[in-house]
This record gives sequence, structure tokens and C-alpha cells, in this order.
Amino acid sequence: MSTTAVLLLALLLVVLACRAAHAVCKRIGQPPVIGEILVGIILGPSLFGALAPGAHASLFGPGLLAVIDGVSQIGLVLFMFTVGLEFPIGRLRSTARVGLAVSGAGMVVPLALGFAFALWFGPRLGLFPGGVDPRIGALFIGLLLSITAFPVMARMIADHGHVTTRFGSVSLTAGALDDAAAWILLAAVLAAFGTGGDAAALIALGGLAALAAVLLAVRRWARHWFDTRDPGRDAVLVAAALALLAAAWFTELIGVHAVFGAFALGAAVPRGAAAEALSERIRPLTTVLFLPLFFVHSGMNTDLGLITGPGLLAGAAALVALAFAGKLGACTTAARLAGESWADAARIGCYMNARGLMQLVALDIGLRAGLVDQAAYAMIVVVAVATTCFTAPGLTVIDRLARRRIPERETVGAPA
Repeated sequence: MSTTAVLLLALLLVVLACRAAHAVCKRIGQPPVIGEILVGIILGPSLFGALAPGAHASLFGPGLLAVIDGVSQIGLVLFMFTVGLEFPIGRLRSTARVGLAVSGAGMVVPLALGFAFALWFGPRLGLFPGGVDPRIGALFIGLLLSITAFPVMARMIADHGHVTTRFGSVSLTAGALDDAAAWILLAAVLAAFGTGGDAAALIALGGLAALAAVLLAVRRWARHWFDTRDPGRDAVLVAAALALLAAAWFTELIGVHAVFGAFALGAAVPRGAAAEALSERIRPLTTVLFLPLFFVHSGMNTDLGLITGPGLLAGAAALVALAFAGKLGACTTAARLAGESWADAARIGCYMNARGLMQLVALDIGLRAGLVDQAAYAMIVVVAVATTCFTAPGLTVIDRLARRRIPERETVGAPA
């Protein structure tokens, strides 16, 4: 078959597998992202490559993988733009006090635990490529543990009917703050790791500050421009596409990933009919085609056989335990200390513990930058799957316990 025929066959297989995984996940109460992650792992070297190496090499050879990689990166840029478009800036004010406490605990504690673990065990387990300062590598691992998958969490809150509850609102606020802080810290880590030393770091951070200043400066003009045009017209989509390409190119140019520019631009777009129309036009193709390709590419980088040794297997188990303790434990405790009931605090902790897609995006950026090796990549994928899979059954257990023992508040309101 020609390269084009193989590519189209691979795309067909990937999309069909992901849609089937979506149906299975829906039946068992798991978010679709779990199915997509598992499809990527199944189609990667861990299963398909091990069972049928010849067929795997024919379908996902190096040349085709390069094409899939390029397309998936475009998909990531589009996806992060929609995440920015849907970033709940207005919601941050209503539950800011509790949300800030939960977000702070959910960032600091897992980051510290992950940093300490990786600083001590990373060099011993060989998690960092040669030339990586263990402190920078450990900071990156800690940052990965501190991430909350805000888009996944928001979808789960909506699917469970918790949008109007207080714990749902607090979770969304804390998750949004967590997400924003994580991407800023990741940009700083990438800048610190840059091959150009201090000069490269200053260029990266200065470039991000300049981008933020430009976006804030043109936001008022953009609001007027959007308000005077039909949001469904192609002119709005074309303008957004040009701005997106420029922002993504700029952040890639200054040494941080293109997704930073995409997210920042999306968050800066004035809220209203235009932002909603852009999200509605971009998201369907992105989620149906582009993101599955990203998961397949992630799966190709995930070789679970690399962590079957006793040391690495124990390391993966320890990372999962630290992820739960640092996020679920810290966020639950912070919410309780901020005045929430134990039931609501535990629900907030469950939602904040979901990492899923955003952790994989950050992990992919770190792998490309040379901050971690393939074994560390596989370990973090295990963390992403385990923490996200826990959310739905964890909420079910909390609900059952709450009905028996704990009086709870069901609607948004001030804490008792």
C-alpha cells in the first residue's frame, strides 16, 4: 500500500477504536479520555507491538509516526485553544476563597512529594536522560503530580449533574486555578532547562510576559470587533485561526511549547457568542480526529515493559500512592479546613485528583524537551490512568457513606 493508504487505514483504525472505547467507558461510568489512553497503549509497543511486531511496524512505521506526530501536535494546539476559550474566568470570583485554598494545597503538596521522590530515586532508577540536572527533572515530575485535568474534570462534573452544587463550583474554581498555575510553572521549568542557559530562560519568560501584555492590550478592541460581527461568519474563524497560529508560533519560538500560546489566546478571547461559536466549530473535529491521534502517539511512547523490573515497578506504585496522597488527601483536607463538610471536601478531592489528558500533554512536552526518559513516561501514564479511573467509583463510595452518616448540602451556598 502507498503511504497515503496506510495513513488513512491507521486513521480509520484509531477513530473506530476510540469510538468503541468511548462506548465502553460510558457503560462503566468512566470518562472517554480513559478509553482513548488505553487505546493508545493497546496500539503501542506494550500490546500490539509485542503480539504482532510485523503488523505494528507496517501500520505504525517511523515515517507514518512522524506524520501522526505532526498532525497530533496541531490537534493539541487546537484543543488547548478550546480549553482557553472555555476557561471559567467569571466563576473564579464566586468561590475564590475555598477554591484558592484547595488549589494551593493541591499544587504545593503533590509538587513537594513528587520533587522529593524524584530527586532521591530518579537518578537511582534512571528516570532522567544524561545531562538533565536532577533538580530540574525532579521539579518536572513534581509538577506532573500537581496537575489537574481541568477539561476532564469539568466534563465529569457536568455528567454527574454536579455543576450547580457547591462542591462542583469549588472544584471548577480550584481546577481552573490549578491548571493556570501548572502551565505557568511548566513554562518556567522549560525555560530553566533551555539549552541556552540563563539567557534562554530570560528570553522565554520575557516573551511570555510580552505575550500576556499584548493579549491584554488588544482584548478590549477584540471585544468590540467580535460584537460587531456575526459569530458564525467565516471572518471570525479566519481571524481566530491567524491569531492562534501567531500565538502558538511565538511561544514555540521563545523556547516554550506552542500549546502555551494557544491556551493564553483562548483565555484572552472575550466571553460571549463569538467564543462559544469558535469552541463549537473547533471542538468536534479536534476531539473526534486530532486528540485520538495524540493518544496513539502517546501510546507509542508508552512501553509498559520498561517498568516491569522490581525497582521501576515499585517506583511506579510509589508515584501512584504519592499522587493520591498529595492531591486527593491535600485537597480534601484543605476544603474541610476551609469550612466544607467532610462529604463535600472528599468530593472536591476526588475531582481534583483526576489528571488524565492534561498530565499527558505536559508529559509529552517534557519527553520532547528531554526532561524524562521512556521509563518515567510509562510510570506517569500509569499515574494518569489510575487517578482518573478512581474518580467515578470514589464519588459513588462517598455518596453512599454520606447518605448513611454525613449530613450534606446539595446546592450552591455558603458553607455551614
